[in-house]
Amino acid sequence: VSAASHGQKSVGFVDCLLLQHILWQIPEQRDAIREWLLDNLTPGKSDDIVENASFLLQGLTSESLEIVKKTMGDITGEAGARASDLEGLSSIRKEVGEIEKLLQQHSDELDRHVQLLNGLQNHLWIGQDEAYAAKQHFLPLAEESRAACHQALADAVSLKHVISSDVIGSDFDDLRSSVIEMLSTNKENEGISFTEEELKMSLKEAKRQYKGEMLRHWKTARKGL
Repeated sequence: VSAASHGQKSVGFVDCLLLQHILWQIPEQRDAIREWLLDNLTPGKSDDIVENASFLLQGLTSESLEIVKKTMGDITGEAGARASDLEGLSSIRKEVGEIEKLLQQHSDELDRHVQLLNGLQNHLWIGQDEAYAAKQHFLPLAEESRAACHQALADAVSLKHVISSDVIGSDFDDLRSSVIEMLSTNKENEGISFTEEELKMSLKEAKRQYKGEMLRHWKTARKGL
């Protein structure tokens, strides 16, 4: 009803704010429900879309670099690259293409989410005070998530392009491995480290201690254990 009354074809994350007034059965449950909603009503946050995509891109970037170094930058076979290496690059291109599609869909979803948040104070079902508080909480998270998604998407597009036959020639072959090294997502975590005790924290504890970019760095570091 909330989505339809605002001319939307599907329910947005913003509409789910109303659940805090609906789901509880006893008053004591309201705070827990609200806390869960505040933690999870940013698109992709609960299932770590950007973090997982970046993690996969990091591995694919390393695989691409290893192959391109063996072929001396040749990705067509015209300079003697082995068929097995060319097949490996072809497989990586397909995987990166799928990640690119996923990130593009997520980027579109975040763009819509930010648009809805910016218009939240005109929402028919959410009061002005509640709308203001929700916007203050969610908009910085959404904009930060969107920036991270755009960066991951740019990395995916760049990697696909640099190992594509669209970019060939002996001059670029000599530079190809250097370009791939520049795309390594390892640069994200340069200068940031966590203690052993910090990495032993539960996700819930980490969410209390870290926000936005630092939380993403913590999750990436924890996956590397």
